[in-house]
Formats: sequence, structure tokens, C-alpha cells
Amino acid sequence: MKLLAVELAWRTSLTVAAFIVALVLGVLTDMPGKDVMWQVFYWYSIILIITATLTMNPSAFFNGKSVGNSIWREIQQLGKPKEDVSETKAGTKSEAERSKVGFWLLMPSAFITWIFAKSITNAAVLGGYYGVLGGVGYGGWYISFWSAALVGYYLRTRHGYRSLTSAVDKLYGPAASLCFGLALLFRLFNEVWSNTAVVASFFGEEYSTEWWWSIGLSTAVPCIYVIMGGMRSSLFSDVLQAFLGVLLLVSILGIVGTEMNGLSNLWSFKPPKASGDVGSGETTERGWLPGWWTLFLAGVLQGSTSYPFMDPVLTDRTFLSTPRTMLLSFAWGGAIAFTFITLFSAIGIYGCVRADAVKNGHPAYVAAELGGAAEVLIMLVMMTSSLSTLDSTFTSVGKLFGLEFGGWLKLPGDARKQRGPLRPSDEEHIGAAHITLARFFMVLVGIAGSFYLLADTEVLNATTVSGTVVMGLGPPVMLMLFWRYASSAGATDGWAQSPLAFLFSFWTGVVWGAFYQERKKTDALDGFELGEGAYELLLGVNVYGLISCIGACALGFVIDQLVTPLTPFARPRPSREASIEDPITGEHIWLDKDVDKGSAQPIYVPGEGGGITCSA
Repeated sequence: MKLLAVELAWRTSLTVAAFIVALVLGVLTDMPGKDVMWQVFYWYSIILIITATLTMNPSAFFNGKSVGNSIWREIQQLGKPKEDVSETKAGTKSEAERSKVGFWLLMPSAFITWIFAKSITNAAVLGGYYGVLGGVGYGGWYISFWSAALVGYYLRTRHGYRSLTSAVDKLYGPAASLCFGLALLFRLFNEVWSNTAVVASFFGEEYSTEWWWSIGLSTAVPCIYVIMGGMRSSLFSDVLQAFLGVLLLVSILGIVGTEMNGLSNLWSFKPPKASGDVGSGETTERGWLPGWWTLFLAGVLQGSTSYPFMDPVLTDRTFLSTPRTMLLSFAWGGAIAFTFITLFSAIGIYGCVRADAVKNGHPAYVAAELGGAAEVLIMLVMMTSSLSTLDSTFTSVGKLFGLEFGGWLKLPGDARKQRGPLRPSDEEHIGAAHITLARFFMVLVGIAGSFYLLADTEVLNATTVSGTVVMGLGPPVMLMLFWRYASSAGATDGWAQSPLAFLFSFWTGVVWGAFYQERKKTDALDGFELGEGAYELLLGVNVYGLISCIGACALGFVIDQLVTPLTPFARPRPSREASIEDPITGEHIWLDKDVDKGSAQPIYVPGEGGGITCSA
């Protein structure tokens, strides 16, 4: 009855809120030609909110386990006998519950969360400059699926870690963990403003009243349903939005194909490289701008070495489900996402067809030219991709502040003796205060990200610049895969904790990224270009920057292994985790034969050389 009363309270609140939003949209839809767009936005949002999970259970909120009920399910149960669905701690059934995050839930979630509104906009814009190869060029970043999945798989099945942050904290120390958390926050902050800006471009001119209203709504809607159910709400909505996204893309390609008398005519189109008077008899050479492969190589380089590790939207999901299922989900999800991005370059190409010139193929411009149902469909694709990305963004914001930063605080429910990042699997130490803290910062980051649009609305910067700034994450993350552990807690063999390896590499990358961001104001990067075309500096900075980050990481590691132990600042030598995960079942494989395997769970102890204790 208590749970039912809570659900009824939420249902009543949502009904009132729906009427208020309807009144607001009624005012906004006085604009001719925009009423359908606003109404579609409204009803789509209501569906996502009503079907969301409402939970205070750490298993559902941070791990996505199926232990909560959606509001819609509770409404269906009104007047019927209710089985006991009280939310209890789920520590003893961790693996069984995790298995509920299966392939058909994780694969579409991973796929659609990386079909950012900014990404498909960039694919269309690049399609207007490079043709279909522009989409392929941007698709280079999608190798991140495979690199993130492989790193997550090995950290779980070979090293026993349950989150990337806990691995960084154990092997590189709290200073590295803090810098890593700030890098994640930088990425999540960028995702908020860059994705809402794309949706807003369909509703009004930049900085107009309608533009700001759409910014606010496209931020608030995913924030609301993720505040309600956390990761579980995000996963559930992702499945719906993945299916809808594919359906909409097929429909849009069908419309464009009809306009072109076949998609083959679209893919084979080449715009004029130089202007000539029509009918003058002057021969004009036709073709796309050069340099798509430069962008592709830059994307592959970032995606295989550093880019995925600064995106908790992606890496958080590598610790869901069983390791084998996760690996398959990311392999297929990455392939589908790459295909989706490549095909969406058709929008930019069609914009060039209409103009018979190389041009910026922004979807909002092309949609306006098509008009009618095509405009609504393209807007729906953008809205679907934006909301799916933002709900995952807010989920990761909640985990970052509620667990990884919140773990350093003495919050109610956390009975650990030491402070440090919490993992989603540490359910017995996660209380209501951690979830409340997560929800508070979801709202705060959403507001801050929206106001950042006063300073920057160039969505491609959220990929190229942010990916360059964090290039220094790659070397220390890769080093973790080959770490040599002490044979036991307090032993002198194995590698010492190495904060300098992380910090030297990380800040070297930040310096390169800062210079790249200010490239139009300084000539400090002159001569670093590689490749051809508009992205030759991007490729050059990432090649030379990565080499210097690898060198900085190696230097810091050598200092910490050979010099620091001779000083009063000697670091502990971490021992291996108490257990690793079975690749197929996800069950704990205990490395210590003496551990009672009954209901024991590995508990991470931050800052200690041993790093692990076991509690029954």
C-alpha cells in the first residue's frame, strides 16, 4: 500500500504537470507551421515520463536491475491484488539480477545513447562537404564501442574491477581519481548543451524565445524521468527510442529516395567544385571537398585510445550485464551505430542536391526545404537521439556525483571505514542520501549546461575539442590492463601505485587540447598539420599529442617505481582484487581459496595496497 500511495502521488503530480505544459505549448503553438512540431514533442515526452520506473533502490537506480515498477504498470495494477514488490537490498542476488540486463536491453541502449543529436547533425553537415565519405569520416569515432568494450571486459574478467573509476583510484591514487572525475564531468557537461542546441534549431532562430523554450524542455524531460528511475529508466527508454530511431531513418531515406528517383542517384551525386554560368557551355568540375580521410584517422585515433574513456555514458554500460553479453552488445551496437551515422549523411548530400553546390547540410535547413511530413520525421530523429543521449548523460551525472564523488563523503548508509569512490555494486553501502545527491546534481548540471549556450553553440566542438583535451586518458587506462600486482597485501613485489603516470599523461593532453581550442588566436601549433583539408591540424595535434602523452605516462611511471619509493612519499603496492567475473555467467571466481563464497561480495577499500576486503 505504501508503494501504491507513492505511485498515486506521482501520477497525480504528472497529470497536473501535463496540463501545465499543455497550456504552455498552447501559447507557443500560435506560430504558424510549428504547432505540429510542439505537439509531437509534448506527447512523446509524456509517454517517456509515464512509462518510466520510479525507484529508490540502488540496484535499479545505479545498476539498471529490474527491481522497480513503472508508473504505467502501477496504474494497470489498480484494483488488483498486488504481490509484494517491496524494494529490498539485493546484495545476495547480484549476478541473478544483473542478468536481467540482457542483450536486447543493453545492445539498443548502447547503440542509441551514442546516436547523439550532435553526432547525426555532424554527419549530415559533413555529408554536405564530403558526401557519404563525410559520414564515414565521422564514423571513425565509433571504434570507441569496441575499445571501451574490450577494456571493460578485461578489467572485469582479468582484474576483477566493477567500475573504471575504482580501477583508476586503486592503481593511480585519489589525485588521479579526482582528475578523472573532472574529465568525465567535462564530457557530460558538453553533452547537455550540444544536444539540446540541435533540437532547438528546429523550433526557432538562435536565442529566440522559442529556441530557449525548446532548450528548457529538451533538458527537463529526460532529467525528470531519469530522476525517477535512474539507470533503469534510461535503459527502458533507450529500447523504445532505438527502435523508433531506426524506423524514422528508414522513413526519411525512403522520402529522399523518392525525391531523387532512387537512393543510388543520391549516393552518386557530386556537386560542382567551382561556379560557372548555367547554360554558358562552361565545363565545371564536380566533386566533394578533399580530406575526409584525415577526419576519419583522427576519429579512429581518438576512439581507439582515449575518447571512450572520458564518456561514462559508454563506459558505465560496459559494467552492466555479464561480460560476454556486454561484449556482444557493444560489438553489434557499434556496428549499427556506425551504419546509422553513415546513412544519415544522406541528409547533407540532399541539401547539396537542392543547392547544386557544396554546402553546410544542417538537418534543420534540409528539413525546412523538404517540409511536410519529412520535416517532422527529421525533427523526431533529432529529438529521439537528443533525449536518449541526455537521459544517459543524467544517469552518468548521478553516478559520478552520487557514488564516485559522494563516496568521499560520510553519507548515511555508507558503513565503510575508508573514504573513496563507491561502485554501483557496493549496494550495501549506498543509501537514500546517495540517490538524493545524484538527483540534485542531475538538475544542477542540466541548468548549467543550458546556460553555457550563451557562450558556444558550435556542436562539432563538443567532439573534436573535448576529445583532444582528454587524449591523455588513453595511456594510463591501457597501462592498467598490464598491471603487475603485489602477491599479497603489504608485499613488496608488484608495481607501486603510480599517480604521476596518470597525472603527467592527463595534463600533457590538457595542454595540447587547450592550445587546439585556442588555435584561431595563436600560431603555437603551426607546423603540426598532418593529412589534408580542414582537419589536418586536428589529426596532427592528436598524433603528436598522443606520442607526448605516452612519453609523459612512461616518465611518471618510472619515477613512481624507482624514485618515489626512496622518499617519504612511497606509494602502496596494490594487490589483486579478491575475485574476477566469469565471462559467461558473471559469477564471482574467487582467487582466494579460503574466502567463504556463500554471500560474500568483494568490497573495494580505497587507498590501501591490498585494496580489497570481503564481507559476508
